[in-house]
Amino acid sequence: MLTQDTRTTSSRTTRPVALVALTALALLLGMLVPGAASAKRPPVPNPAHLPVVFVHGNAGSAAQWQSQFQRFASNGYPQELLFAYEYDTSGTSNTRAIADLGPFIDAVLAKTGAAQVLLAAHSRGTSVSQEFLKAPASAAKVAKFANLDGARSATPLPVPTIAIWGEWNSLPNPTRASTAGNVAGALNVYNRDQGHTEVASSARTFGAVWEFFYGSRPATTDVVPEPPSRVTVAGRAVFFPQNLGFAGATLQVWEVEADTGERRRRTPLASYVLDATGSFGPLEVRGNRTYEFALLRPGSVHHFYSSPFLRDDHFVRLNSGATGTGLEAFSARSPQHAGLTLVRAREMWGNQGSNSDVLTVDLLGDAVQRLNVLTPATAPRTGPPFPAATGEVNALFLFDAGLDKKTDLSKGDLPPFSGITFLNAADVYLPASPDGSGTIRVAVKPRGGSLTEEINVPNWPSTTDRISISLRDLTQADQAYGGKR
Repeated sequence: MLTQDTRTTSSRTTRPVALVALTALALLLGMLVPGAASAKRPPVPNPAHLPVVFVHGNAGSAAQWQSQFQRFASNGYPQELLFAYEYDTSGTSNTRAIADLGPFIDAVLAKTGAAQVLLAAHSRGTSVSQEFLKAPASAAKVAKFANLDGARSATPLPVPTIAIWGEWNSLPNPTRASTAGNVAGALNVYNRDQGHTEVASSARTFGAVWEFFYGSRPATTDVVPEPPSRVTVAGRAVFFPQNLGFAGATLQVWEVEADTGERRRRTPLASYVLDATGSFGPLEVRGNRTYEFALLRPGSVHHFYSSPFLRDDHFVRLNSGATGTGLEAFSARSPQHAGLTLVRAREMWGNQGSNSDVLTVDLLGDAVQRLNVLTPATAPRTGPPFPAATGEVNALFLFDAGLDKKTDLSKGDLPPFSGITFLNAADVYLPASPDGSGTIRVAVKPRGGSLTEEINVPNWPSTTDRISISLRDLTQADQAYGGKR
């Protein structure tokens, strides 16, 4: 029987839900929705602002550009001009992604009334974009292009281009090739100190891209917090990495206590029955409060948590899948332990000494010290030779691998996670409560950052509940509304 979970912290009821069929056409058109602005305040027209379209890379989504969208908005861009093109990366062929990019951009131009877009792409998305640009009619729709740590080109592209490269492709000693990345005729920028995904999400990249697009520096490279009472969120819940909407599922948004993750009320702030796009919102939230997004899937609930929203965020991505499928099938589950997935659009480094990230987890009140789960085994930085020493950990799965109620961080090679770029898993035992009445504290001190991010979540049992926590890729010191910039 298919069930949905409408629990509060201490009670549960269920009701049936049907999972409707997905259509590619509905998805393509629906992907224009999440970046749409709410009607709460009209944008300030600026004729210099062209629509910005981002194309993600392998196993990616709008999440890799989420902070950049907020930086654009912090510099006066209205939400109506920000778009993410998302496609299926579960296979190796780009044929469908290339074919669908044209209609997507046509829809953006029709919606905005613009004649051209500004195009940015990361990793595999640069291959998709470069192939799209080969057709003169397609290139005519693009004013400028940002090629982020992806495909090279021995010949100039047909539109003005900036190519930004990270440690995989930058001198000295690029870790992916013997020579540095290059797009002929482009402005090539090298950041040897940045990871592959960090190239897409960093403030430094935003500054370079903005200056290339507009010929002047941005007013800020921070994500500038808005008044807490004016924040809205929107996004998509999807089957990942296909990026297909979770049609027929119910998404509940709950306000939770920051120090425990416990739901503050017995009814959700909002509830959505998702269509084929998986879109939800815009929803008004408080920028200084914390929220849980509960995706009620057949057979289980997938809980998503993050720090409070600094400003409007219309590109929230809830990446999930059918219960017990995909990587979930390889994550040990039991009613005795909780399982966490920690995600960040900036590589987690655990083998760089003082330049490592520190990410600790602990169950509050259990008298066990905090455990730093980023070690040389669980979160290595990319190093030569590629790909044998590829690190690039953007998502770390924690679960009791041996079902023995013990933690063993010496195992950084849990299959199949260790064999998939951007992922790893660690054997970490976090006791669960049947009703999630305990609290797991997750705290991260990012390398190069001065603030520790702390997120507290209920210790839901892994047999019935999946927990994903989104960590900020920001390192800016000022994350409060009204602060000095």
